[in-house]
Amino acid sequence: MSLSAVGVTDEQVRLYRYFLRSPGRGAGAACASLGWDRDRVDEALDGLQAKDLVRLSDSATVLVSDPAVAVEWLIEQRLGELKAESDLVTSARQVIGSLSEDHRHGVEEAPAGEIERVDGLDSVRDRLGDLAFFTFRELMALVPGPWSEPDIEQARPSDLRMLRRGIRWRTVIGPEALADAATCAYLRELTALGGEVRYTELAIRRMVIWDRGVTMIPANPDDYQRATLIVRQPGVVANTVAWFEQVWEAAGALPAREAPDDPADPPLSDLERRVLDLLTRADKDESAAREMGVSLRTFRRYISDIMLRLGAANRFQAGLLAKERGWI
Repeated sequence: MSLSAVGVTDEQVRLYRYFLRSPGRGAGAACASLGWDRDRVDEALDGLQAKDLVRLSDSATVLVSDPAVAVEWLIEQRLGELKAESDLVTSARQVIGSLSEDHRHGVEEAPAGEIERVDGLDSVRDRLGDLAFFTFRELMALVPGPWSEPDIEQARPSDLRMLRRGIRWRTVIGPEALADAATCAYLRELTALGGEVRYTELAIRRMVIWDRGVTMIPANPDDYQRATLIVRQPGVVANTVAWFEQVWEAAGALPAREAPDDPADPPLSDLERRVLDLLTRADKDESAAREMGVSLRTFRRYISDIMLRLGAANRFQAGLLAKERGWI
């Protein structure tokens, strides 16, 4: 086992072990036994003395400390340092209250009728992330149509962060969103983590509300990606909240997963399960191929076969469809 966690290098441990087994020896004997030069031994010996693991006698022999005492003392010393660091880090929480008060004051001081227009898909996504980050209590959304793969990738970190923080996350989807496999797979993933999703056949428009104080609606209802309006005017926001609650109450549960279209679709083989597992957790194809013990070309052919079986256009969709079918 290594003692690096308490500041002792592996080389120093090796020298310490030599002196434990060879009491009364000096640096010269260590050089001969370990095959090290004198500078290397002296450097490691200095480190051991600094940690009180050894000391030199008047006759220049090395006296070793009892490891049960010396190492335990190093552990206690390091734990004390870690506790001091932990206390310093957690003390940062004390400023959250005053910072939050400054933030709320800024929101209250903002013009009551403020309407912010955000143009461009990238800017819209950035503002969505910003508003989600500063959400404290609740998110409400109406989603009539499907999310694209980039939409899901962009939303995932914010959505997961909100659920981890205990923020209530509610979404109502329409028929077009329900018909999209990737969108449904993502929403079911979020419901498994505590999100709430309902389904309605009512004609709904895309809308997001944060903490019942800010709402985002498309500038053009037929093209939500080109430009959006962020509204903080209390009367407008109150009406959007009331509309959402009406839709939510009338909506039903998210329909259960449909059975595969082909009941004769054979179950996954062990090989396919292993490929899917690696596809979801391996950073690179090269490392996944090495773990499987196959060539990179063979591994990529396995992926192509699975994508073809799932009817997926890309790997991301393949992962979502595999989750939708309960394969992973």
